[in-house]
Amino acid sequence: LKRRERAFKIKFAGEAADDHGGPYREVFTAICSELENDAVLPLLLKTPNGQHNLGTNRDKFLLAPEANSEEVLQLYEFLGMLIAFALMQKETALSLNLCSVFWKYLVQQEPEEQDLAAFDETVCRSLNRIVHIQDEGVDEQMFADLIFETFSCQLSNGMEVEVCKGGHSIDVTWANRARYCELVMQRRLHESDVQAQAVMRGINLILPVRMFALFTYKELELMTCGTPDIDIAELRRHTRYGVSLNPDDTHILILWRVLESFTPEQRSLFLQFIWARNRLPSSEADWSDQSMKLHTLECAAPDRHFPVTHTCFFSMEWPKYSSEEVARERLLYAITNCRDMDADVTAE
Repeated sequence: LKRRERAFKIKFAGEAADDHGGPYREVFTAICSELENDAVLPLLLKTPNGQHNLGTNRDKFLLAPEANSEEVLQLYEFLGMLIAFALMQKETALSLNLCSVFWKYLVQQEPEEQDLAAFDETVCRSLNRIVHIQDEGVDEQMFADLIFETFSCQLSNGMEVEVCKGGHSIDVTWANRARYCELVMQRRLHESDVQAQAVMRGINLILPVRMFALFTYKELELMTCGTPDIDIAELRRHTRYGVSLNPDDTHILILWRVLESFTPEQRSLFLQFIWARNRLPSSEADWSDQSMKLHTLECAAPDRHFPVTHTCFFSMEWPKYSSEEVARERLLYAITNCRDMDADVTAE
């Protein structure tokens, strides 16, 4: 994949922002935020692990099963185009938390039992328990008194479906329990295949999807989404300092201590505040000549000022705060509440 520059330029209505990169990145960040909000778009669904606060990957999302109207499938195709943009462009990373089954589908890798556990651990455990129920001292006679399932299952969106023709009328028995568990496992692992196919069609409009088989699913996710955790040491290595500014200046050291004390979510907010994206580049090649630039905000009363950022240029003017406590309080307020681009032009 050869990384290219931006695909288009952005003009925010009512905001005085020139697109030198910041508004462009902001659009992708905003789209990803809306994609993971099912009150805005019906495309992604929080995993059952997340819905029930159990198991791993509680912050991950799935393509919504049974979301197969013509309009929704066109939206999935558009999502595929966004993924292609992210793969082709240096400045684009999609902050999407999608489960392994999705990325494995793109690279044509068959999902496994561990992938089901990664998004619905309760069902995975239940299936394993039924298959190995003899280990609990249950025999054929006892089985009928304990298991009342039919050949059907509940998808991640709560919809009940048959796993074979006439499944609602077929009882799970001692003899067919292994077949039942196999069918449920496959139905759940492939519950979003129709939606994933639509995403593939969107990608293929821009990139040949056949080449994805050259990558592992983890590599493809990393190239598309970047690194979800903001490594402060890596960010520090890619930082340049303005004229007359020294990396060992007191207020600069305070900044790094504040960032190190932040939670992962707060670090992502900081990166969005200064760069209009919330993930770091996935490799040194993707960093290219990009670097965070720090300057001193010269002012008479630093503790009364907030930091000023220029997202197009990945730069920040940082006041000479008197203490780490003041710096933390000011920066937290800024990254949490100051999301707009520059000054508004409401007359436009």
